[in-house]
Amino acid sequence: MLVEELKERMDLFENPSYVYFTLSGLCGTLANGLNYIALSWLAYNTHNAISGVAMMMFFLWMPSIVFAPLLGVMADRYSRKALMTLSNSVRGITLLAFTLLWQQGLEPNILLLSAVVGLFIAFYLPAAVPYIQSIVPKEKLISANATIDMIYELGTVIGMGLSGVLIATLGIEGTLAISGGLFVVAGIFNLLMQSPKTTIDNQKQGYSWWQDYCESLRYFRRTPKLLIPYINLMIVSVLLMTVPVILVPYTKEVLNADTQTFAFYEALYSLGVMVGGLLSPVLCRKFTTSRTLALLLMVLSFGLFSLSINSRIDWVFPIYFMIGFGLSSWALSITLTQLHCNPDFQGRMQANFNAISGAFILLLYLLMAHQGSNVSSQQLYLILSLLAASGMVFIVFSNQDSEHAV
Repeated sequence: MLVEELKERMDLFENPSYVYFTLSGLCGTLANGLNYIALSWLAYNTHNAISGVAMMMFFLWMPSIVFAPLLGVMADRYSRKALMTLSNSVRGITLLAFTLLWQQGLEPNILLLSAVVGLFIAFYLPAAVPYIQSIVPKEKLISANATIDMIYELGTVIGMGLSGVLIATLGIEGTLAISGGLFVVAGIFNLLMQSPKTTIDNQKQGYSWWQDYCESLRYFRRTPKLLIPYINLMIVSVLLMTVPVILVPYTKEVLNADTQTFAFYEALYSLGVMVGGLLSPVLCRKFTTSRTLALLLMVLSFGLFSLSINSRIDWVFPIYFMIGFGLSSWALSITLTQLHCNPDFQGRMQANFNAISGAFILLLYLLMAHQGSNVSSQQLYLILSLLAASGMVFIVFSNQDSEHAV
């Protein structure tokens, strides 16, 4: 069965657009890994406090919340290929311009840089998620999304792993310049992709952007089967963006461990994501997509709860692999939204729930960064464990048959 799965994964790469999409994703996540560490280091040094990093994250995430209606309409109205190309290319050019100005003796505002980069990050997912569905048959969506998730994780791990070496040898400016160059290369790969035609109703082409956005809300209200898939996607997105961040204070404050131990935990987390990405489509065919998603969320919830009560260093090694395995549920959550949502509305729906999950992510980041906060890393793990458990409960009791298109 695993051999058949590997063959199906290889068959995906016979599609040139999928190849270019995954290459773009690899370059983009490499750049993100470098960019995240370099900007966090720069923000911390600039403000001499963790509050600087919190403000940077605020400006990175705020555009996806504020501009969600506009970004969603653009993803459904215009070429998704063009929007992804724009997202990666502008981020690259912005970072290159920033480093050039810095080398000339000017010091551009890091919060302004974060806002521009954050705005064009927000362009990406509302266009990328429906684009995948336009180039991959429905029966291959789970394998396609799982493969992309594995590649994203690989790129992020390599980028974050290289960042320390590059910062030490080339400085923050050089690291940001390489990150910018990788984003530009990612944009070039986007440009090489096929551009499927949009299917906008001619009667609706005269609608204003606000009318288009409101139409997506009405569509969501009259399509109750969308509620559970998008709530679960929102939950998994929040977990994906917060669980790794809490590991730093947890390792230092609870375990009193060193950076080498932290690196091992991160490696096991990434290995868990990769293994989950490989096995989850196999489990979906043996059981169902919904049941597999519920299983992964249960594993994730158990792992997070274990960290909330554990203070032994050795136990965290298998637990963090388990957490990475559970977070491979992102690919399944994306697939369920693709299968249940009309492609003409996917950009707007994705942007709407990106905004909601972004607000939760910001809240947790600010809670962690607040100097007077009495919330410990273990309490945060408990909160996230309950969040994962709620997602599992939603899936188990939704009684949705999501296998009609898988």
